[in-house]
Amino acid sequence: MDSLDAQRKYLVTCSESLILSHGQGPGLDLVEKETDPQQVVMVNLSCLLLKNLDNVGSCRSLRVCILADNFISTIDALIACVHIVKLDLKGNQITQLPGVVFWDSLRRLQLLHLHDNNIGTRKNIEGLSGCPNLTALTLYDTPLSLKGNYRHCIINSIWSLKALDNFVVSDEEIIENWILPLHFKTLCHHFYLNLYPAAKMGPYQSEMRAIHKIISEVNRIQSVYSPTLIIQRWIRGHLTRKRLGLVPAVPRQERFSIRVHLSPIPSVETDSQQTQGETWVKECTAKQHLQVIQEVVTSQASLEAKKQKDISPPHNTLQNSKTMRSNRAKHSEAKRDFTAAEEFYEEKLGKMCFRLIGFKALVHQVEPVSNMLISRQQGGRDIRSAMRLFHTQRPEPPKRPQPRPPLINAEKRLMGRCLGSISLAPFQVIQRAYRMREQAEALQRRAKQVAHSQARREGAQGQRHGLLEARREVVLQVREKEQEEVEEALALLRASRDREVQEVRQRHAVFLEEKRRRASERAMVVAFSRQHAFLSKTVNRHAVRQRQSHTQQERSVMVASSRQQSRIQRELKMGCIEDRQQSLKEEAITSRVNRDTYLATKNTNQLLQAQERVASVKASHAKMEVLHPVPVNQTA
Repeated sequence: MDSLDAQRKYLVTCSESLILSHGQGPGLDLVEKETDPQQVVMVNLSCLLLKNLDNVGSCRSLRVCILADNFISTIDALIACVHIVKLDLKGNQITQLPGVVFWDSLRRLQLLHLHDNNIGTRKNIEGLSGCPNLTALTLYDTPLSLKGNYRHCIINSIWSLKALDNFVVSDEEIIENWILPLHFKTLCHHFYLNLYPAAKMGPYQSEMRAIHKIISEVNRIQSVYSPTLIIQRWIRGHLTRKRLGLVPAVPRQERFSIRVHLSPIPSVETDSQQTQGETWVKECTAKQHLQVIQEVVTSQASLEAKKQKDISPPHNTLQNSKTMRSNRAKHSEAKRDFTAAEEFYEEKLGKMCFRLIGFKALVHQVEPVSNMLISRQQGGRDIRSAMRLFHTQRPEPPKRPQPRPPLINAEKRLMGRCLGSISLAPFQVIQRAYRMREQAEALQRRAKQVAHSQARREGAQGQRHGLLEARREVVLQVREKEQEEVEEALALLRASRDREVQEVRQRHAVFLEEKRRRASERAMVVAFSRQHAFLSKTVNRHAVRQRQSHTQQERSVMVASSRQQSRIQRELKMGCIEDRQQSLKEEAITSRVNRDTYLATKNTNQLLQAQERVASVKASHAKMEVLHPVPVNQTA
């Protein structure tokens, strides 16, 4: 526990300054860093010992977020980053993912890396079913990936998913009980795609190009190795050409057989007309087959249009792709599709078996299980209605060929002309006799040929026996010669083995002698080393004792000298102290005498000054005259 607490002290909190130092803006300049977190579009915080994502929510424009190889356990702070396209959480401590509300807010998320985490059960990732545009997901090297049906459960719970753990999703993983050829099967090498390439991080534009490259490669693999998408592409091409008026009139109605395999589809309601595992083989024309396919496609398209009426299409589908630039490009593309469809109907359609099944839904609701059951029920109803329509349209019965008249040769024609005028009975007897004679001659010739062939066969058998005997003698001679050569080779081999044994024994004896010599030398070296070690220990001990005695003498001399110096210093210090005290006494007496003299002089001066003031005052009083007032005369 103490070591764990000590490790946690080194973990770092995701601060705003850390995000700005490792983030990039939308510009091309990598040296200039952003000062506003809301302008950061890509941040690389891998291998920084992060423990939380507190301030990542301030990056409102974030599109690429790399948080690999940290100690993050919760990612709820990313709910404010609604523009994220790629999120890398590889090598963290995540055990539980957020709920559906969190993933529903990340509507632009297409790449999510969760491998090398502690996710153990399906309940931990149930919220991923709410991510509407999630295209590629990695969950390998987790406890969940070790379970048996993990891939089937993940793919059928996240309906927008196209690639899981470096393999693109195949039709076998989506459509139940559909057996496909080898190059269409699950986890085939055609479906492999590295979703987490080990590349150096570059600027934001290069990272977005890498993301678009992965998404386009996933779409390319699905378009090439998905039978459902191939059939839909052919049908869309045919309908487009038909709408443009590029489908020519069929001069004759070619007949071919179509085998339709219906596998059981899980449905809540029962249907008496549905039979699981049934197979129908019907004769129909190319025109009727196209009509049935068109009705099935239009019914499914109307259903999907009702479901997706107010919902924008995903970013990586054909509905958001660029339109054709000119009518000439439209015409040339439609013409190429029409040529490919003609080759398909002429060469392959009469031989292949395909399956009418419900289309994969593109939009995921909040309750994935109920939505899956509803879509499969509707798909089953559409297929059953299409099959009922298919079987109600009976083709016209084939016309029976008229019997051909018998062949009439020249002989019969001559006999027919002469039948009424001449009797041909003698000629017939003569002809019969000639035929019997020809038959007898033919039998004789055949008997001669048989006898000749038997004689030739006997001669050939004798020649064959002779050749076999000669070959046998040659083989026996060759065998005897080979046996002699083998015996000579064995003798030479025995002699060489004997020589080798002698040489080995000699080498072994030399080795033993060398071993004994080395053992004696080793023993001598060990004894010498022991004696040398003893002597060296004794010499070292004596040297140590001598060094100790010298050290002790030097220390005693140093102690005596230090004591003498300290005594001399003490005496000098006492003398200095006494002189200082005497000088201080003399200075005190001198300062006291000077102070008394100064005070006496000052007092004398003050007294003289006071006497002078008194004398001056007295003199001024003596000179002062008495002034009398003048009386004023008053007249009556």
